[in-house]
Amino acid sequence: MVSPSEEVARRKKKVDEKQLLDLCKHIISFGKNREADSIEVRAIYESELETVVRMGQVNSVNMTTGTQIAIRLYLGKRMGSAFTNLYTKEAVEEAVEMALAAARATTEDHEWIALPYPSKYAAIDGIWDGSIVSADSAKIVEMTTSLLGEVTKAEPSIIPAFGSSGAGYTYSAYANSNGVEHCERNSAGYTVIQSVAKTETGMTPSVGSYDIQRGLEVDTQSVVRDNVEMIRICMKTANGKTGKYPVIFHPNAYSQLMQFTLVPSISGENVTRGKSKIGDMIGQQIANEFVTIYDDGTDPRGINTSIADDEGVARQKTTIIENGVLRSFIWDTYWANRNGLKSTGNASRNMRQGLVQISPSTAVIEPGTRDVSELIKEIDYGYYIRNVQGAHSSNPESGDFSIVGNPAILIENGEMVGAVQGLMISGNIFDLLKQVKEISSTTRILVSIIGPDIAFDDVNVISKE
Repeated sequence: MVSPSEEVARRKKKVDEKQLLDLCKHIISFGKNREADSIEVRAIYESELETVVRMGQVNSVNMTTGTQIAIRLYLGKRMGSAFTNLYTKEAVEEAVEMALAAARATTEDHEWIALPYPSKYAAIDGIWDGSIVSADSAKIVEMTTSLLGEVTKAEPSIIPAFGSSGAGYTYSAYANSNGVEHCERNSAGYTVIQSVAKTETGMTPSVGSYDIQRGLEVDTQSVVRDNVEMIRICMKTANGKTGKYPVIFHPNAYSQLMQFTLVPSISGENVTRGKSKIGDMIGQQIANEFVTIYDDGTDPRGINTSIADDEGVARQKTTIIENGVLRSFIWDTYWANRNGLKSTGNASRNMRQGLVQISPSTAVIEPGTRDVSELIKEIDYGYYIRNVQGAHSSNPESGDFSIVGNPAILIENGEMVGAVQGLMISGNIFDLLKQVKEISSTTRILVSIIGPDIAFDDVNVISKE
């Protein structure tokens, strides 16, 4: 049996970000001596301690730690990459040799220009909490059992189907042959619960609630309140109608929809390849005039916030839509260079495959002035969509989608009256942006989005009648 003190000591026996940066610099030097024309290295050390709940019981306590080192280099315009999870000079030097061999075997990429150059980094407070490192399994189990106890106490009918609490941190470093050198640390503590309850005809839809913070001070009360309130509504069933109706989307729902429709359209790669429906619409109105959306990798509220992206480029705030007008796309270094632009700090690296792609950091949607409860009160007949299924099958080029609301709540005479089973919603994301009726003031901070509930007019819904 490992004692809590031994467990914490094991978690603290680690490689920190400065040691990772030193190793990155060694790799750069070694690669240049081996005749690499350009070379970059991304190295991370991750540690996570979590508990998992299944069917109301703590099922397991898991601790994972590990180092990942991704190397990408160029011989002229030929690229090779390699990966290792071994933190030794021998291992990384062998990985450099593998990347060189891969580069010699590939064809030239005539569009490649250069790796990133040094930039100024902003100081971002609040993305590190040292209490995460000192967390032990007893503390994480206590967080989880407390959550389970409070949920079932508040609503005895609830069945916690799945849950988890955890504490994780990452040390990271990046360096390249153009002189970019950067390292940082990030932390996160979280608690999540996925619940169901029995109804007269079966079971409610699954309802998920969570909170994630930089430290261990997660808001268990808000998680419990959110989960219980939604389960109680879902315990009542309702029959919906097919047609065009007002629909209010929770950020959980529209963030999934945006991920597979709007986000691909604002990627600089897709814009360059002609695969974005809005690629030539900068300066044009593409949404209702009170819709403002930006990507902000510097907002300390966002769990994806960091000082630099995976290419060592400084994170920034990039306005995508301002008062309904398309203002910008997001870029990494490769695709920005091809268009004579600068990276927006949106590079994300697949460590094992060596691939870099464009990804948003935290999408922020500016809130309105009225609470979501006021928006609901004004709906005679419509729906509240808490979550969706099937967003991944949307068409990323056209923006067309067909999804299932789960849970989908019927609103009648300004009240949420019960869950509608199998409610389908279809349309096009760019039409939907113009159908925004009002944005609530109820901002919710989720993993990849900070945004309020949004009300839309005349949304196509299909209900089993």
